[in-house]
Amino acid sequence: MAVHLRIVALTVTTAEAEQTYRFDRPATVITGPIGTGKSSLLMLFKHALGGSAMLTPAVRDHVLSVQAEVVVGDERVVLRRTIEGDAADTVDLLDPHSLALERTLPLRASEGVTTLSEHILDALGFPREQIAARREGAARPQNLTFNDLYAYVYLQAREIDRQVVGHLDSWFETKRRELFRLMFGLTDSALMELKRTRNQLLDTLKARTAEHDNVSSFLAASDPRSDDELRAELTQLRDTLERASSALASLRTELEEQTAADTALRDELQSAIRAARQTEEEVSATADLVEARHAVVAQVQLDLSRLARSVTAIDQLSPFEFVVCPRCMQSLAARAIEDGHCLVCLQLDPVEADIDPAAIEETRTALQQQLEDAQRIQQSDEAHLQTVQERSQQLSFAVTSLRRELDAQTRDAVAPRFDAIAEASSRVASLKASIDAITQLRESWARVRTIDADIRSLKADRRQVNKDIKEKSEQLKANQTLLGDLSTEFSRLLTSWNLPWVDTAVIDRDTYLPVVNGRPFETLQASGGGIATSVNLAYSLTLLAFGLDHSDVLVPSLLVIDSPRKAFGNNASDRQRAAEIYSRFRTLADAYGERLQLIIADNDPPPITSDSFGKVEFDYENPMVPGVDHPGPDQVTRIESQSDS
Repeated sequence: MAVHLRIVALTVTTAEAEQTYRFDRPATVITGPIGTGKSSLLMLFKHALGGSAMLTPAVRDHVLSVQAEVVVGDERVVLRRTIEGDAADTVDLLDPHSLALERTLPLRASEGVTTLSEHILDALGFPREQIAARREGAARPQNLTFNDLYAYVYLQAREIDRQVVGHLDSWFETKRRELFRLMFGLTDSALMELKRTRNQLLDTLKARTAEHDNVSSFLAASDPRSDDELRAELTQLRDTLERASSALASLRTELEEQTAADTALRDELQSAIRAARQTEEEVSATADLVEARHAVVAQVQLDLSRLARSVTAIDQLSPFEFVVCPRCMQSLAARAIEDGHCLVCLQLDPVEADIDPAAIEETRTALQQQLEDAQRIQQSDEAHLQTVQERSQQLSFAVTSLRRELDAQTRDAVAPRFDAIAEASSRVASLKASIDAITQLRESWARVRTIDADIRSLKADRRQVNKDIKEKSEQLKANQTLLGDLSTEFSRLLTSWNLPWVDTAVIDRDTYLPVVNGRPFETLQASGGGIATSVNLAYSLTLLAFGLDHSDVLVPSLLVIDSPRKAFGNNASDRQRAAEIYSRFRTLADAYGERLQLIIADNDPPPITSDSFGKVEFDYENPMVPGVDHPGPDQVTRIESQSDS
């Protein structure tokens, strides 16, 4: 049974006005001149349902938001989405009665959040699946979304004579096929999971095979020896290393024994070195002390000399009366000198009591005694310094003698052992390095064996998965009969339109696309756009009716068609063909009633009448965007010229 999807109404809101367009009949035809907004209204359906729609400048510049009342399965929902801004990345889900906001659903998937696509698919009862897709050569499963399913619903004007359900878009081709298989029961969750597993196994197998090749190439380039040769050489190296290590240990033991014999002499040498160092320190300290004694003696001698000069000066100069300055020889006679002052320095003359010869003599005696004491101490310190210096020389000679004795004792016993130990240590280190290098090579060989085992396991898993896929496909093969019935219905419809160029028409069992006269759809344009359009319409109408007639087929019950008479001429045969297409619309609407919905945008009114047809009419005075004056037919921007918004 077709999944029930129906658009009840669409409300377009601008800053100036708001307009609601209703679609109450099984079929609704939207008519009007070019540029009045027919295609834009259909694009707004897609936009409201969360799709990426092409919007004209008039819509982007003036429409603030669009609100769609939709029946999805058994659920009636109201969806509101803005045209521009961050809010355009979400869709508001409103209460259908009060229009109060119930929740806001994102358009992009994120962990733990239900998207609008997931909500609609769940309401439709359409399975939510991932397909086994590849991007940049790697397996990256992709979600099948409602927007993908909508490609089977919406026949755009620019695509209606060019491709069938986007089959020329390489990025969409895998999704198109998987959606068809899901709708017709040619696949299910288990089979799709097996295909995803097969893709993942293929990627892993490619990666492990490349790794195996890289490691094998490295081994071939770095060392020609096989793993068996490396294993034998490693065993030999380990035996050699064991013997070399034993020899090294023996040399070290002998050296330790010889070192023990030299311990007493070394201890004596160390004691002598310490004593010599202490004596050198004593010599340095005594020398500093002797130097200090010399300074004391010199100072006392200086004081005695100064005292002697002072006494001599007093004795020699006191009897004289200076009449001239003894320095500059100028006359002193004219100077006014107070009584009791010196004629030369003008200081008070000393009284006789201040110049005491006994005191001077006492001072001389004290200084002489100090000098004798200082000289005696100096001589004692100099004698001690000489003694210490002699002892230091003796200790230095003892140290030198002990060193010579130790060198002579160890020269013939220890040095050769040191050389042997160094050579043995180098040999052990070289053997260990060789063992490490071979071990690394063997680890690479072990890695190759592990990869080989993984590759064999992966190939076995892939064979099993392919077998499971084949068995599962066989279980679902019974549904292939539906394809034969679908192909028959398609051929019957297309030939009923009395198209003179149609001899055979089938739906290919591999691509699920129409093939007319043995030719694929994309080659039909050479015969005229009207031919391709007729085939595309017949294909979509056949899918729609087939889904309604078969309970196990999940084709959506809504079909939106933009410009079904695109590329048709105005001669009698073209008008007849258009009448037959609209007759098919009427037949479907009358036969299935509310179970289906057709929404058709066309420049001209329907060539036939029916009570099942509702109407939405636009003109330049009343375009689709409410409250905005149309600039006129000369300023028309067709939606086919717009890029995806």
